[in-house]
Amino acid sequence: HKGPAIREFLRRNKRLTLERLPAYAPDLNPVEAVWLWLKYGQLANYVPDDIPGLDDEVIERLVELKFTPDLLRASWD
Repeated sequence: HKGPAIREFLRRNKRLTLERLPAYAPDLNPVEAVWLWLKYGQLANYVPDDIPGLDDEVIERLVELKFTPDLLRASWD
């Protein structure tokens, strides 16, 4: 996030600023809440027959989440 391409992009787009975050801050990363919801809520007792089956199930649940804006928005709180 500090390379020449980013610096040039920020120089051309004055309305944007670079927000520095700690190296590891799961509480600041909304996707962590999504993975917790998926792992411990949706797939807690799911046992796939194989890896493709797991992949399909994860994708299906994430697509469902995409169409549940209130639940998705809650991951930002």
